[in-house]
Amino acid sequence: MPPFVQQQPPRSRSLRQRTVLVALLAPALLAAACAADPANNVRPQPQPAAGVASPAETAGAADGGAARGESDDPSDRGGGERAAGSSGGATTGESGTSSEAGVTASDSTAGGASAAAGGPGAGDDSSTVGGTAGNDAAGGASAAAGGPGAGDDGSTVGGTAGNDAAGGDGDAASGGGSSPSDAAPGPPMTAPGPRFPEPLGVTLARMVELPTPLALAFRAQEPGALYVALRHGVVVRLRGDGGRADASAALRRDGDAVLDMSARVDTRGEMGLLGLTFSPAGDRLYTSSVSRQQVSELWEWPVGPDGSVDAGRGRLVLSLPQPFWNHNGGDVTFGPDGYLYLGFGDGGGAGDPLRAGQDPHDWLGTILRIDPRPGPSGEPYTIPAGNPYADGAAGASEVWVWGTRNPWRFSFDRVTGDLWVADVGQDLLEEINRLPAGQARTGAGRGANLGWSDYEGSAPFWSNDEPPSHVRPVVEYRHGTDERCSVTGGYVYRGSRLPGLSSVYLYSDFCDGTLWGYSDTAGAHPIPLATGGPPGSVLSFGEGPDGEIYVLTSDALWRLENS
Repeated sequence: MPPFVQQQPPRSRSLRQRTVLVALLAPALLAAACAADPANNVRPQPQPAAGVASPAETAGAADGGAARGESDDPSDRGGGERAAGSSGGATTGESGTSSEAGVTASDSTAGGASAAAGGPGAGDDSSTVGGTAGNDAAGGASAAAGGPGAGDDGSTVGGTAGNDAAGGDGDAASGGGSSPSDAAPGPPMTAPGPRFPEPLGVTLARMVELPTPLALAFRAQEPGALYVALRHGVVVRLRGDGGRADASAALRRDGDAVLDMSARVDTRGEMGLLGLTFSPAGDRLYTSSVSRQQVSELWEWPVGPDGSVDAGRGRLVLSLPQPFWNHNGGDVTFGPDGYLYLGFGDGGGAGDPLRAGQDPHDWLGTILRIDPRPGPSGEPYTIPAGNPYADGAAGASEVWVWGTRNPWRFSFDRVTGDLWVADVGQDLLEEINRLPAGQARTGAGRGANLGWSDYEGSAPFWSNDEPPSHVRPVVEYRHGTDERCSVTGGYVYRGSRLPGLSSVYLYSDFCDGTLWGYSDTAGAHPIPLATGGPPGSVLSFGEGPDGEIYVLTSDALWRLENS
């Protein structure tokens, strides 16, 4: 396999330059967080934008790479090039903005908001799971509080930002500026309409208990089973009590793990085994994870006719060193065009300190589209001819969508082909973007710029000038009294059991677990459950081959049912 450096996308900033930049920025970010006035919930002042061995071979052994220190001195962060077929280690210091998942979040020493209960970030953000938020030492908002406490209830888009609750969010405190109420988020995009047809009769059926499931995949050639990625690095197979797993009243774990990557996968911060998907032919499994060297990795695994995974023949398709241990993205799926889509966050930290979001040459803050099969000359993957920057001139050839902060779940509507992207916000807004498939030259988000970090949703963040070709969200909601803090994206409902939800996009939020739905005609509304309450923190969603929807929480897999 030739060195991937030959395919290296052009970047405006080298890894060495990034290392120096992180080292220089960290003290300033921490000092600004400590100085933030909780009464004003200071946000950044908008400014013009500035210019391998297989995991099976490592099982049971400590993974290589340098140690990761949770200090506030990232100056010893290592470099290493983005590569396919290798995953160079890096020494990484962290600035104290993130807490470990699955445990109680320790108090922030820098005055910023505590990381979200170890999970998809309250205040700071995104995708990890479990735990309880701690309080800040220097006046930042608690993780569950998020940003504005008064004003819009967040049920639909647009409107006027409410005033902040006492205790601002440290994630935003990276400089002086105005309160969120001074940043006009633009006109409402969809006025609230009639609710979905009533009665909905929706309930959640608990299918099986699992420790921190983060992603679900069906293999079309194996209707009696489904596969689930557990955050600590294990893929398990579940079987139903009948001929089809998606029609079974209960599911059971089928023996040992079909794939165990736990010796390679790091679960600190927001890392872990974050995504999985099968190839359309069902002969390959793809996993998206973060290694113990803090490198995002896309692996390909051969799959036998019986669904067995050959753990000894894994192939690393591509990798991306992560400068911080949050905003890793990690969702992976095949689109209706047969190509593989892989999402990455902006690299982490607070306020996009590397300014990766508005750099289409950088994989950070993007959704990539590739053909994951090796090329004719041994390339680890190839570039589809229809990619917007396929020639590498105006952006990295792999990039499909850019300007994301942390795309915590994206999906394709199986009927229309539209691409839906739920992008976790920082201290003010959570957003959901619909990228229609039918648009000429830009179908399903081709080349779409979601705006971060010049904009957060429809509001200015680092720049008063809206980025060219910025695609505004169709749904955005604010951190407020309902304690929502971090969006979890789902799917457009195309099943048959819940006709009242037909064509409705389903989503949730990590902090309160309420199920929500959005449609063009009805706007955004919470979905009442006929029995029981919200299932707790919703980590992810899954879609069955019949279009029915699964909900993944910190300890179980559920399915939406008709009561």
